[in-house]
Amino acid sequence: MSFFDYSLMNPPGNFLGLGNYVLLFKSSVFWTAFGNTLAFSALYIGLTFWVPIVQALFLNEIHRNNSLFRVLYLLPAAVPAVAGLVLWKWIYNPDYGLLNEWLALVGLGPYNWLSDPAIAKLAIVIPSMLGGGINVLIYYSALRSIPEETVEAAKIDGANPWQRILSVIFPGLRFIIGIQFVAFIAAVFLSFEPMYIMTGGGPVDSTRVLTMLVFDYAFQSYRFGLAGAISLIMFVLIAAITMVQLRLSKDQTQ
Repeated sequence: MSFFDYSLMNPPGNFLGLGNYVLLFKSSVFWTAFGNTLAFSALYIGLTFWVPIVQALFLNEIHRNNSLFRVLYLLPAAVPAVAGLVLWKWIYNPDYGLLNEWLALVGLGPYNWLSDPAIAKLAIVIPSMLGGGINVLIYYSALRSIPEETVEAAKIDGANPWQRILSVIFPGLRFIIGIQFVAFIAAVFLSFEPMYIMTGGGPVDSTRVLTMLVFDYAFQSYRFGLAGAISLIMFVLIAAITMVQLRLSKDQTQ
């Protein structure tokens, strides 16, 4: 599809070769969306990827009512993503949103969370910093598979909690972290709902990402060839990252 001026009425339409790619690479909108996608990836990795791991570590140390806490950690997965995002949009409201109300109590704000290009990206990422969901239980299950004798031996040898995490627990989680990282990167590159619902790509295209361009070109402009070209570029990027991660994981296990 990306090699054609794709026509719904008479598919596949005129053959363009690399014409769609040339148009994209000359488009400032494409490069803005590409840069925003990379920026969101960096924010999500730096601020959210490690959160379920930390929560699983805490959950592993809870021995009383552990089942109750596991259910509570899983509850966010039961909330429809769209409903949660709409709720956060109200929380961010600059005039009567809950977040600015709380910040006002300590003399901060108000902030235009979703209409200020300087903080709009961060505002979209913040909800994911709460963690929870199925990833916590995946890491928790991996933690439970680490032999308790190994952890106890590290304690006897005088290792403090941080040293036990680095020398015993993380090596035991290395494989599952690698697999989760691949899935995480793919999900970040394919993120659409948070940006579309909370900002619509604004303000001034500061949160417009590649998936939104695919949507705009395909279902608003009906330029399916350009949408296909962007999709293929995203596929190549995700595949390259996946191959690198799998190669690193293979080298670490040898």
